[in-house]
Amino acid sequence: MWDKLVLWFWGKFFMLLITMGSGARRRRMSHNQGTAGRGKLRIVDNPQFPATDFFEPGREFPCRLRHGCVSFFDDCVNEVRSGTIKFADSDFESPLDIQMNTGEHCFFWTARTFLQFAFGRHRKGTTQYEKYYKKYGWGRRSAASAFRRTPTSYATMYYHSHTPFGWHARDGKLRYARFRLISGGHAPELDAPDLAYVDMCEKDLAQASILAQQKCSPQDEPKSVNYLNHEWRDRLKQGPINYILQLQLHEVSPSDPPEILNSLLPWDQATHPFIDLATVSVTEELSYAEQSYMGFEITNHPASMSILPSKSIDDFNSLNYMRKQSIWTIRTRRFMQRLFGPPSNAPDNAPHGMSPPGM
Repeated sequence: MWDKLVLWFWGKFFMLLITMGSGARRRRMSHNQGTAGRGKLRIVDNPQFPATDFFEPGREFPCRLRHGCVSFFDDCVNEVRSGTIKFADSDFESPLDIQMNTGEHCFFWTARTFLQFAFGRHRKGTTQYEKYYKKYGWGRRSAASAFRRTPTSYATMYYHSHTPFGWHARDGKLRYARFRLISGGHAPELDAPDLAYVDMCEKDLAQASILAQQKCSPQDEPKSVNYLNHEWRDRLKQGPINYILQLQLHEVSPSDPPEILNSLLPWDQATHPFIDLATVSVTEELSYAEQSYMGFEITNHPASMSILPSKSIDDFNSLNYMRKQSIWTIRTRRFMQRLFGPPSNAPDNAPHGMSPPGM
């Protein structure tokens, strides 16, 4: 009971702080620099996953997709990039939202490490999280895996959901599910780091200072801080941008180790292969005001899925518990935007390394 109370307190207290800041600035908690579009999502005709009441073969949804850069108003920095899907063409209401980031490892794996990460930012210019990286080799591994410096395109990266959800099929067997968004046609990911480099960063404490410095490389300084947004827009003008949404499943067993739910540890693809779930085709760009007003929420999911219960701040499922608290932050941001309009976007000639005010 005490553990659940501590989790409840930190969930409410942290999100209260974030809500006040996000509402005052009219900005997201993160991922403010980005672009978005609308299109169509279609569940595959011959699914290789257990049948559910929601993911029916050939079912189509209008959809929205948004890409973003986590911390900075600068597409040139060494940073995590995101791909988020809404199974509806709407600002908020949706039967399912899936939030994904580059890299196979999450930066934090419990509510406790999330809070340490959040409160340990200590940003100076484009340097941040050095203390966290020095404390956790897993944190260094996550950064090395997820960072992309001046990537080719939002359309050529892979995005992972990391945290497992419950998957409830018609056969009654409980499974865990993870998601991945990849390029259409199963094109290999561009700009992904070498696995040997990721392994080295986890083991080498000296890499903490290097990973913490996320500045733009000198050779990339002539590029606009919005170059990724412009590239995606220009690509969309040439025709639809296509993606594939994939699913990874684990059938629950009493012998499962707790680590099966660890968002930092990917499942072995030899035993947990990624399965095509749906095709996604984006056909129209959303205006800056439309994409700023959108909200993605972890509680937007069908009965065929569930958020796994959490017991304490050290529970692997506590990450999604923390994310559930963000609903009031999203509502506050959207309310303030209705009153005062969206915040200003970064101009093309903005200096490199900027982050949203107050962040």
